[in-house]
Amino acid sequence: MKKKAVIIGAGYGGLALANLLAKAGYEVAVYEKNPSAGGRIQVVKQNGFTFDLGPSWYLMPEIFEQYYQLFGRSAKTELDLVRFSPGYKVWSEGYDPLIIQGDVDKDMTTFEAIEPGAGKKLQRYVTRSSQIYEVAVKHALYNNFTRVSDVLQWPLLRQLPTMLPLVWRTLDAHVSRWFRDLRLKQLLEYHMVFLGSSPFQAPAVYSLMSHLDFRSGVYYPRRGMLELVNSMERLGRSLGVAYHYNSPVKQIVLDGHQATGIELMNGERIAADLVISAADIHHTETKLLPPAAQSYPEKYWQKRQPGPGALLVALGIKGKLPNLQHHNLYFVNKWRENFAAIYETHTVPEHASLYVCNPTKTDPSLAPPEHENLFVLLPLPAGVTLTPQQEAACVKKIVKILTEMSGESDLPKRIVSRLIYSPEQFSEQFNAWQYNAFGGESHLLSQSVMFRTRNRSKKVSNLYYVGAGTLPGIGLPMCLISAQLTYKRITGNRRRGPLTKEDI
Repeated sequence: MKKKAVIIGAGYGGLALANLLAKAGYEVAVYEKNPSAGGRIQVVKQNGFTFDLGPSWYLMPEIFEQYYQLFGRSAKTELDLVRFSPGYKVWSEGYDPLIIQGDVDKDMTTFEAIEPGAGKKLQRYVTRSSQIYEVAVKHALYNNFTRVSDVLQWPLLRQLPTMLPLVWRTLDAHVSRWFRDLRLKQLLEYHMVFLGSSPFQAPAVYSLMSHLDFRSGVYYPRRGMLELVNSMERLGRSLGVAYHYNSPVKQIVLDGHQATGIELMNGERIAADLVISAADIHHTETKLLPPAAQSYPEKYWQKRQPGPGALLVALGIKGKLPNLQHHNLYFVNKWRENFAAIYETHTVPEHASLYVCNPTKTDPSLAPPEHENLFVLLPLPAGVTLTPQQEAACVKKIVKILTEMSGESDLPKRIVSRLIYSPEQFSEQFNAWQYNAFGGESHLLSQSVMFRTRNRSKKVSNLYYVGAGTLPGIGLPMCLISAQLTYKRITGNRRRGPLTKEDI
Protein backbone atom coordinates (compact mmCIF):
# COMPACT_ATOMS: atom_id res chain seq x y z
CA MET A 1 0.00 0.00 0.00
CA LYS A 2 1.35 3.42 -0.96
CA LYS A 3 2.38 5.84 1.74
CA LYS A 4 0.44 9.10 1.61
CA ALA A 5 2.14 12.49 1.66
CA VAL A 6 0.23 15.73 2.14
CA ILE A 7 1.84 19.02 1.10
CA ILE A 8 0.56 22.33 2.45
CA GLY A 9 0.93 24.99 -0.22
CA ALA A 10 1.41 24.83 -3.99
CA GLY A 11 4.37 27.18 -4.20
CA TYR A 12 7.23 26.28 -6.51
CA GLY A 13 9.12 24.27 -3.90
CA GLY A 14 5.99 22.36 -2.90
CA LEU A 15 5.20 21.50 -6.53
CA ALA A 16 8.76 20.29 -7.10
CA LEU A 17 8.77 18.06 -4.01
CA ALA A 18 5.33 16.66 -4.87
CA ASN A 19 6.72 15.38 -8.16
CA LEU A 20 9.74 13.76 -6.55
CA LEU A 21 7.62 11.96 -3.97
CA ALA A 22 5.08 10.85 -6.56
CA LYS A 23 7.83 9.43 -8.77
CA ALA A 24 9.18 7.59 -5.73
CA GLY A 25 5.82 5.88 -5.25
CA TYR A 26 4.05 8.07 -2.71
CA GLU A 27 0.39 9.02 -3.01
CA VAL A 28 0.68 12.82 -2.99
CA ALA A 29 -1.99 15.45 -2.37
CA VAL A 30 -1.30 19.20 -2.39
CA TYR A 31 -3.61 21.59 -0.52
CA GLU A 32 -3.44 25.28 -1.48
CA LYS A 33 -5.35 28.18 0.08
CA ASN A 34 -5.41 30.20 -3.14
CA PRO A 35 -7.33 29.44 -6.37
CA SER A 36 -4.25 28.32 -8.29
CA ALA A 37 -0.70 27.00 -7.95
CA GLY A 38 2.57 28.89 -8.05
CA GLY A 39 2.75 30.85 -4.84
CA ARG A 40 4.50 34.11 -5.60
CA ILE A 41 4.66 33.19 -9.30
CA GLN A 42 1.34 34.77 -10.12
CA VAL A 43 -0.42 36.43 -13.03
CA VAL A 44 -3.26 38.96 -12.98
CA LYS A 45 -5.26 39.84 -16.10
CA GLN A 46 -6.73 43.31 -16.31
CA ASN A 47 -8.01 45.44 -19.19
CA GLY A 48 -6.39 43.23 -21.81
CA PHE A 49 -3.01 43.20 -20.02
CA THR A 50 -1.42 40.15 -18.43
CA PHE A 51 0.55 41.33 -15.43
CA ASP A 52 3.17 38.92 -14.13
CA LEU A 53 3.65 39.91 -10.48
CA GLY A 54 6.11 37.25 -9.38
CA PRO A 55 9.76 36.28 -9.93
CA SER A 56 10.91 37.32 -13.38
CA TRP A 57 14.63 36.40 -13.53
CA TYR A 58 15.43 32.91 -14.80
CA LEU A 59 18.96 32.24 -13.55
CA MET A 60 21.06 29.14 -12.89
CA PRO A 61 19.62 27.23 -15.88
CA GLU A 62 21.62 24.10 -15.07
CA ILE A 63 19.69 23.74 -11.78
CA PHE A 64 16.38 23.58 -13.67
CA GLU A 65 17.88 21.24 -16.25
CA GLN A 66 19.16 18.85 -13.57
CA TYR A 67 15.71 18.73 -11.94
CA TYR A 68 13.85 18.02 -15.18
CA GLN A 69 16.34 15.34 -16.18
CA LEU A 70 15.34 13.39 -13.07
CA PHE A 71 12.07 12.80 -14.92
CA GLY A 72 13.64 12.18 -18.31
CA ARG A 73 12.79 15.66 -19.56
CA SER A 74 14.60 18.86 -20.50
CA ALA A 75 13.87 22.27 -18.99
CA LYS A 76 15.15 23.97 -22.12
CA THR A 77 12.58 22.13 -24.22
CA GLU A 78 9.71 22.10 -21.72
CA LEU A 79 9.99 25.82 -20.99
CA ASP A 80 11.10 27.02 -24.44
CA LEU A 81 13.92 29.14 -23.04
CA VAL A 82 15.50 32.16 -24.69
CA ARG A 83 18.76 33.73 -23.52
CA PHE A 84 18.71 37.51 -23.38
CA SER A 85 21.31 39.39 -25.35
CA PRO A 86 21.80 41.99 -24.01
CA GLY A 87 21.00 40.82 -20.51
CA TYR A 88 19.58 44.01 -19.01
CA LYS A 89 19.79 47.80 -18.92
CA VAL A 90 20.86 49.93 -15.95
CA TRP A 91 20.22 53.53 -15.03
CA SER A 92 22.39 55.01 -12.28
CA GLU A 93 20.97 58.27 -11.03
CA GLY A 94 22.47 61.21 -12.91
CA TYR A 95 24.27 59.12 -15.55
CA ASP A 96 23.55 57.76 -19.00
CA PRO A 97 22.19 54.20 -18.97
CA LEU A 98 24.45 51.17 -19.37
CA ILE A 99 23.75 47.99 -21.31
CA ILE A 100 24.98 44.78 -19.69
CA GLN A 101 25.50 42.10 -22.33
CA GLY A 102 25.82 39.15 -19.97
CA ASP A 103 29.24 38.31 -21.42
CA VAL A 104 32.30 39.33 -19.40
CA ASP A 105 34.46 39.66 -22.52
CA LYS A 106 32.06 42.28 -23.86
CA ASP A 107 31.10 43.92 -20.56
CA MET A 108 34.71 44.57 -19.61
CA THR A 109 34.66 47.35 -22.22
CA THR A 110 31.81 49.05 -20.34
CA PHE A 111 33.69 48.76 -17.05
CA GLU A 112 36.90 50.06 -18.58
CA ALA A 113 35.13 53.13 -20.01
CA ILE A 114 33.95 54.06 -16.52
CA GLU A 115 37.08 53.29 -14.51
CA PRO A 116 40.53 52.78 -16.06
CA GLY A 117 41.78 49.28 -15.34
CA ALA A 118 38.33 48.02 -14.36
CA GLY A 119 37.93 45.92 -17.51
CA LYS A 120 40.65 43.41 -16.67
CA LYS A 121 39.66 43.56 -13.01
CA LEU A 122 36.15 42.48 -14.01
CA GLN A 123 37.55 39.44 -15.80
CA ARG A 124 39.51 38.42 -12.70
CA TYR A 125 36.56 39.19 -10.41
CA VAL A 126 34.18 37.06 -12.47
CA THR A 127 36.70 34.23 -12.66
CA ARG A 128 36.79 34.23 -8.85
CA SER A 129 32.98 34.42 -8.77
CA SER A 130 32.75 31.40 -11.06
CA GLN A 131 35.09 29.42 -8.82
CA ILE A 132 33.01 30.26 -5.75
CA TYR A 133 29.84 29.37 -7.62
CA GLU A 134 31.25 25.96 -8.57
CA VAL A 135 32.21 25.21 -4.96
CA ALA A 136 28.78 26.30 -3.73
CA VAL A 137 26.83 24.16 -6.20
CA LYS A 138 29.04 21.08 -5.81
CA HIS A 139 29.54 21.08 -2.06
CA ALA A 140 27.12 23.43 -0.25
CA LEU A 141 23.76 24.03 -1.93
CA TYR A 142 22.76 20.36 -2.27
CA ASN A 143 23.88 19.63 1.29
CA ASN A 144 21.59 19.23 4.32
CA PHE A 145 24.54 19.64 6.71
CA THR A 146 23.20 17.03 9.13
CA ARG A 147 26.64 15.64 10.03
CA VAL A 148 29.96 17.14 11.02
CA SER A 149 31.47 15.47 7.96
CA ASP A 150 29.11 17.50 5.75
CA VAL A 151 30.90 20.62 6.96
CA LEU A 152 34.43 19.23 7.34
CA GLN A 153 34.62 17.73 3.86
CA TRP A 154 37.95 17.97 2.07
CA PRO A 155 36.71 19.95 -1.00
CA LEU A 156 35.45 22.68 1.36
CA LEU A 157 38.46 22.55 3.68
CA ARG A 158 40.76 22.91 0.69
CA GLN A 159 38.99 26.15 -0.20
CA LEU A 160 39.26 27.67 3.29
CA PRO A 161 42.10 30.10 2.51
CA THR A 162 40.00 31.55 -0.31
CA MET A 163 36.57 31.26 1.27
CA LEU A 164 37.14 32.42 4.85
CA PRO A 165 37.76 36.09 3.94
CA LEU A 166 34.58 35.99 1.85
CA VAL A 167 32.62 34.61 4.78
CA TRP A 168 33.68 37.31 7.24
CA ARG A 169 33.78 40.26 4.83
CA THR A 170 30.58 41.89 3.57
CA LEU A 171 29.86 41.89 -0.13
CA ASP A 172 30.20 45.68 -0.34
CA ALA A 173 33.57 45.58 1.43
CA HIS A 174 34.71 42.88 -0.97
CA VAL A 175 33.56 44.70 -4.10
CA SER A 176 35.11 47.95 -2.84
CA ARG A 177 38.51 46.26 -2.78
CA TRP A 178 38.20 45.79 -6.55
CA PHE A 179 36.33 48.85 -7.83
CA ARG A 180 35.90 52.49 -6.82
CA ASP A 181 33.13 53.83 -9.03
CA LEU A 182 29.68 53.52 -7.42
CA ARG A 183 28.07 52.45 -10.69
CA LEU A 184 30.37 49.46 -11.00
CA LYS A 185 29.85 48.49 -7.38
CA GLN A 186 26.09 48.65 -7.86
CA LEU A 187 26.32 46.27 -10.81
CA LEU A 188 28.12 43.73 -8.62
CA GLU A 189 25.91 44.17 -5.55
CA TYR A 190 22.32 44.60 -6.75
CA HIS A 191 21.67 40.83 -6.75
CA MET A 192 21.33 40.96 -2.98
CA VAL A 193 17.97 42.70 -3.44
CA PHE A 194 16.63 39.54 -5.06
CA LEU A 195 18.17 37.40 -2.32
CA GLY A 196 16.31 39.51 0.23
CA SER A 197 19.47 41.00 1.72
CA SER A 198 21.75 44.03 1.90
CA PRO A 199 25.25 44.00 0.35
CA PHE A 200 26.34 45.92 3.45
CA GLN A 201 25.31 42.98 5.67
CA ALA A 202 25.47 39.82 3.54
CA PRO A 203 28.78 37.91 3.28
CA ALA A 204 31.02 38.34 0.25
CA VAL A 205 30.55 34.69 -0.68
CA TYR A 206 27.48 35.94 -2.56
CA SER A 207 29.85 37.49 -5.06
CA LEU A 208 29.16 34.18 -6.79
CA MET A 209 26.06 35.89 -8.23
CA SER A 210 28.25 37.79 -10.68
CA HIS A 211 28.99 34.47 -12.38
CA LEU A 212 25.31 34.36 -13.33
CA ASP A 213 25.36 37.88 -14.80
CA PHE A 214 28.58 37.71 -16.76
CA ARG A 215 29.06 34.02 -17.57
CA SER A 216 25.94 31.91 -17.11
CA GLY A 217 23.49 34.44 -18.57
CA VAL A 218 19.89 35.57 -18.07
CA TYR A 219 17.09 33.50 -19.59
CA TYR A 220 13.31 33.66 -19.96
CA PRO A 221 10.58 31.12 -20.80
CA ARG A 222 8.94 32.33 -24.01
CA ARG A 223 5.46 31.65 -22.62
CA GLY A 224 6.17 33.64 -19.45
CA MET A 225 7.24 32.77 -15.91
CA LEU A 226 3.87 31.16 -15.18
CA GLU A 227 4.94 28.40 -17.58
CA LEU A 228 7.29 27.19 -14.84
CA VAL A 229 4.23 26.49 -12.70
CA ASN A 230 2.13 25.06 -15.52
CA SER A 231 4.96 22.75 -16.55
CA MET A 232 5.47 21.57 -12.98
CA GLU A 233 1.76 20.91 -12.50
CA ARG A 234 1.48 19.03 -15.82
CA LEU A 235 4.37 16.84 -14.72
CA GLY A 236 2.72 16.28 -11.35
CA ARG A 237 -0.61 15.28 -12.85
CA SER A 238 1.16 12.79 -15.13
CA LEU A 239 2.64 11.24 -11.97
CA GLY A 240 -0.70 11.13 -10.16
CA VAL A 241 -0.34 14.15 -7.87
CA ALA A 242 -3.73 15.50 -6.71
CA TYR A 243 -4.15 19.27 -6.33
CA HIS A 244 -6.79 20.85 -4.10
CA TYR A 245 -7.24 24.61 -4.47
CA ASN A 246 -9.22 27.04 -2.30
CA SER A 247 -8.35 24.67 0.55
CA PRO A 248 -6.74 26.60 3.42
CA VAL A 249 -5.30 24.52 6.24
CA LYS A 250 -6.41 25.17 9.81
CA GLN A 251 -3.95 22.95 11.64
CA ILE A 252 -1.53 20.05 11.41
CA VAL A 253 -3.10 17.04 13.13
CA LEU A 254 -0.91 15.36 15.73
CA ASP A 255 -0.95 12.09 17.59
CA GLY A 256 1.43 12.77 20.43
CA HIS A 257 4.65 13.90 18.78
CA GLN A 258 3.77 12.56 15.36
CA ALA A 259 2.09 14.38 12.44
CA THR A 260 -0.80 12.26 11.17
CA GLY A 261 -2.46 14.65 8.73
CA ILE A 262 -4.05 18.07 8.35
CA GLU A 263 -7.37 19.73 9.09
CA LEU A 264 -8.81 22.21 6.61
CA MET A 265 -10.65 25.38 7.54
CA ASN A 266 -13.93 23.68 6.59
CA GLY A 267 -13.33 21.00 9.21
CA GLU A 268 -12.33 18.22 6.83
CA ARG A 269 -9.46 16.04 8.05
CA ILE A 270 -6.99 14.33 5.71
CA ALA A 271 -4.87 11.52 7.12
CA ALA A 272 -1.28 11.16 5.94
CA ASP A 273 1.95 9.33 6.68
CA LEU A 274 3.94 12.48 5.91
CA VAL A 275 3.10 16.17 6.23
CA ILE A 276 5.24 18.69 4.37
CA SER A 277 4.64 22.42 4.63
CA ALA A 278 5.57 24.53 1.63
CA ALA A 279 3.77 27.42 3.30
CA ASP A 280 5.50 30.23 5.18
CA ILE A 281 7.45 28.47 7.95
CA HIS A 282 6.70 31.14 10.55
CA HIS A 283 2.98 30.71 9.81
CA THR A 284 3.29 26.92 9.88
CA GLU A 285 5.10 26.84 13.19
CA THR A 286 3.18 29.55 15.06
CA LYS A 287 -0.33 29.08 13.61
CA LEU A 288 -0.69 25.46 12.50
CA LEU A 289 1.01 23.82 15.51
CA PRO A 290 0.30 24.07 19.26
CA PRO A 291 3.04 25.76 21.34
CA ALA A 292 4.42 22.48 22.70
CA ALA A 293 5.02 21.20 19.14
CA GLN A 294 6.74 24.30 17.79
CA SER A 295 10.41 23.84 16.92
CA TYR A 296 10.57 27.51 15.89
CA PRO A 297 8.27 29.51 18.21
CA GLU A 298 7.76 33.26 18.04
CA LYS A 299 10.82 33.99 20.17
CA TYR A 300 12.96 32.26 17.53
CA TRP A 301 11.67 34.55 14.79
CA GLN A 302 12.23 37.66 16.89
CA LYS A 303 15.97 37.01 16.51
CA ARG A 304 15.83 36.40 12.74
CA GLN A 305 15.91 38.96 9.95
CA PRO A 306 13.22 38.57 7.26
CA GLY A 307 13.72 39.45 3.64
CA PRO A 308 12.27 42.83 2.60
CA GLY A 309 8.71 43.75 1.89
CA ALA A 310 7.80 45.34 -1.41
CA LEU A 311 5.35 47.53 -3.23
CA LEU A 312 4.52 46.08 -6.64
CA VAL A 313 3.11 48.35 -9.33
CA ALA A 314 1.94 47.05 -12.71
CA LEU A 315 1.16 49.55 -15.46
CA GLY A 316 -0.40 49.19 -18.88
CA ILE A 317 1.09 51.79 -21.23
CA LYS A 318 -0.39 52.98 -24.52
CA GLY A 319 2.25 53.10 -27.25
CA LYS A 320 5.79 51.76 -27.36
CA LEU A 321 8.71 52.25 -24.95
CA PRO A 322 11.78 51.74 -27.16
CA ASN A 323 14.31 52.82 -24.51
CA LEU A 324 13.46 49.96 -22.14
CA GLN A 325 14.72 46.37 -22.23
CA HIS A 326 12.95 43.33 -20.78
CA HIS A 327 14.95 43.73 -17.53
CA ASN A 328 15.76 47.24 -16.28
CA LEU A 329 17.34 48.49 -13.08
CA TYR A 330 17.36 51.98 -11.59
CA PHE A 331 19.98 52.72 -8.91
CA VAL A 332 20.02 55.78 -6.66
CA ASN A 333 23.23 57.58 -5.70
CA LYS A 334 22.39 57.16 -2.03
CA TRP A 335 22.95 53.42 -2.36
CA ARG A 336 23.98 52.74 1.23
CA GLU A 337 21.18 54.92 2.61
CA ASN A 338 18.66 53.00 0.52
CA PHE A 339 19.66 49.68 2.11
CA ALA A 340 20.00 51.22 5.58
CA ALA A 341 16.38 52.40 5.41
CA ILE A 342 15.19 48.90 4.54
CA TYR A 343 17.35 46.80 6.88
CA GLU A 344 18.44 49.09 9.70
CA THR A 345 16.03 51.97 10.39
CA HIS A 346 13.00 50.17 8.89
CA THR A 347 11.67 53.28 7.23
CA VAL A 348 10.21 53.82 3.79
CA PRO A 349 13.25 54.75 1.66
CA GLU A 350 13.38 58.39 0.63
CA HIS A 351 15.83 57.44 -2.12
CA ALA A 352 14.65 54.19 -3.68
CA SER A 353 16.18 51.95 -6.32
CA LEU A 354 13.76 50.06 -8.57
CA TYR A 355 13.51 46.96 -10.69
CA VAL A 356 11.43 47.41 -13.86
CA CYS A 357 10.33 44.50 -16.03
CA ASN A 358 8.90 45.03 -19.52
CA PRO A 359 7.90 41.48 -20.54
CA THR A 360 6.18 42.68 -23.72
CA LYS A 361 9.67 43.11 -25.17
CA THR A 362 9.80 39.31 -25.29
CA ASP A 363 6.10 38.43 -25.45
CA PRO A 364 3.92 41.15 -27.08
CA SER A 365 0.78 39.07 -26.37
CA LEU A 366 0.91 40.22 -22.74
CA ALA A 367 -0.59 43.58 -23.78
CA PRO A 368 -3.11 44.77 -26.36
CA PRO A 369 -1.69 45.76 -29.78
CA GLU A 370 0.44 48.92 -29.67
CA HIS A 371 0.64 48.80 -25.85
CA GLU A 372 3.32 47.69 -23.40
CA ASN A 373 3.23 46.16 -19.96
CA LEU A 374 5.45 47.25 -17.03
CA PHE A 375 6.00 45.61 -13.67
CA VAL A 376 7.86 47.61 -11.00
CA LEU A 377 9.27 46.35 -7.70
CA LEU A 378 10.05 48.88 -4.97
CA PRO A 379 11.77 47.14 -2.00
CA LEU A 380 10.50 48.19 1.44
CA PRO A 381 11.37 47.25 5.03
CA ALA A 382 9.81 44.03 6.30
CA GLY A 383 6.91 44.54 8.69
CA VAL A 384 6.07 47.98 7.32
CA THR A 385 2.77 48.87 5.70
CA LEU A 386 2.01 52.04 3.77
CA THR A 387 -0.66 54.59 4.53
CA PRO A 388 -2.76 55.63 1.51
CA GLN A 389 -0.72 58.84 1.38
CA GLN A 390 2.60 56.97 1.48
CA GLU A 391 1.46 54.53 -1.20
CA ALA A 392 0.32 57.37 -3.46
CA ALA A 393 3.67 59.14 -2.94
CA CYS A 394 5.58 55.94 -3.80
CA VAL A 395 3.55 55.38 -6.96
CA LYS A 396 4.07 59.00 -7.99
CA LYS A 397 7.84 58.59 -7.46
CA ILE A 398 7.82 55.38 -9.51
CA VAL A 399 6.02 57.04 -12.42
CA LYS A 400 8.46 59.94 -12.30
CA ILE A 401 11.44 57.57 -12.49
CA LEU A 402 9.81 55.56 -15.29
CA THR A 403 9.32 58.78 -17.23
CA GLU A 404 13.05 59.51 -16.87
CA MET A 405 14.08 55.97 -17.78
CA SER A 406 11.83 55.70 -20.82
CA GLY A 407 12.56 59.20 -22.11
CA GLU A 408 8.82 59.54 -22.75
CA SER A 409 7.72 62.83 -21.20
CA ASP A 410 4.05 62.03 -21.77
CA LEU A 411 4.24 58.59 -20.13
CA PRO A 412 1.97 59.53 -17.15
CA LYS A 413 -0.83 60.40 -19.60
CA ARG A 414 -0.35 57.10 -21.43
CA ILE A 415 -1.05 54.89 -18.42
CA VAL A 416 -4.30 53.11 -19.28
CA SER A 417 -4.25 50.37 -16.64
CA ARG A 418 -2.82 50.26 -13.14
CA LEU A 419 -2.57 47.53 -10.52
CA ILE A 420 -1.01 48.01 -7.09
CA TYR A 421 0.01 45.13 -4.83
CA SER A 422 0.70 46.36 -1.31
CA PRO A 423 2.94 44.82 1.38
CA GLU A 424 0.01 43.57 3.45
CA GLN A 425 -1.27 41.60 0.48
CA PHE A 426 1.75 39.32 0.84
CA SER A 427 0.42 38.47 4.29
CA GLU A 428 -3.17 38.07 3.13
CA GLN A 429 -2.32 35.87 0.16
CA PHE A 430 0.74 33.96 1.40
CA ASN A 431 0.64 34.30 5.22
CA ALA A 432 4.01 36.02 4.78
CA TRP A 433 6.03 36.61 7.93
CA GLN A 434 6.52 40.37 8.39
CA TYR A 435 4.96 40.94 4.93
CA ASN A 436 8.20 39.72 3.36
CA ALA A 437 8.03 39.64 -0.42
CA PHE A 438 10.54 36.87 -1.21
CA GLY A 439 9.31 34.08 1.03
CA GLY A 440 12.01 33.72 3.65
CA GLU A 441 14.79 35.05 5.80
CA SER A 442 17.46 37.36 4.46
CA HIS A 443 20.86 35.90 3.62
CA LEU A 444 22.91 37.12 6.53
CA LEU A 445 25.84 34.88 7.39
CA SER A 446 23.90 33.65 10.43
CA GLN A 447 20.99 32.71 8.16
CA SER A 448 22.87 31.13 5.27
CA VAL A 449 23.51 27.51 4.32
CA MET A 450 23.88 25.40 7.49
CA PHE A 451 22.58 28.25 9.67
CA ARG A 452 19.27 28.56 7.83
CA THR A 453 16.00 27.36 9.36
CA ARG A 454 16.00 23.58 8.98
CA ASN A 455 13.72 21.54 6.75
CA ARG A 456 12.57 19.05 9.38
CA SER A 457 10.67 19.64 12.60
CA LYS A 458 12.71 19.04 15.74
CA LYS A 459 9.66 18.14 17.82
CA VAL A 460 7.22 16.43 15.47
CA SER A 461 8.12 13.33 13.51
CA ASN A 462 6.94 13.05 9.91
CA LEU A 463 6.77 16.86 9.58
CA TYR A 464 9.03 18.57 7.01
CA TYR A 465 9.43 21.94 5.33
CA VAL A 466 10.28 22.98 1.78
CA GLY A 467 10.67 26.24 -0.14
CA ALA A 468 12.38 29.60 0.16
CA GLY A 469 12.03 29.68 3.95
CA THR A 470 14.40 26.79 4.52
CA LEU A 471 17.65 25.43 3.07
CA PRO A 472 19.27 26.59 0.85
CA GLY A 473 17.43 29.94 0.48
CA ILE A 474 15.48 32.43 -1.61
CA GLY A 475 14.92 32.11 -5.37
CA LEU A 476 13.36 29.69 -7.84
CA PRO A 477 16.53 27.59 -8.35
CA MET A 478 16.89 27.39 -4.57
CA CYS A 479 13.32 26.09 -4.31
CA LEU A 480 14.19 23.25 -6.70
CA ILE A 481 17.23 22.41 -4.61
CA SER A 482 15.15 22.71 -1.43
CA ALA A 483 12.76 20.07 -2.81
CA GLN A 484 15.68 17.70 -3.30
CA LEU A 485 17.09 18.40 0.16
CA THR A 486 13.74 17.75 1.82
CA TYR A 487 13.28 14.59 -0.25
CA LYS A 488 16.66 13.41 1.04
CA ARG A 489 15.59 14.04 4.64
CA ILE A 490 12.37 12.10 4.10
CA THR A 491 14.08 9.12 2.47
CA GLY A 492 17.17 9.09 4.67
CA ASN A 493 19.51 9.86 1.78
CA ARG A 494 22.62 11.45 3.32
CA ARG A 495 24.65 11.65 0.15
CA ARG A 496 25.86 15.13 -0.75
CA GLY A 497 25.12 16.55 -4.17
CA PRO A 498 22.07 16.58 -6.46
CA LEU A 499 19.69 13.65 -6.67
CA THR A 500 20.13 11.14 -9.47
CA LYS A 501 17.45 9.08 -11.23
CA GLU A 502 18.54 6.12 -9.09
CA ASP A 503 17.66 8.07 -5.92
CA ILE A 504 13.99 8.25 -6.85
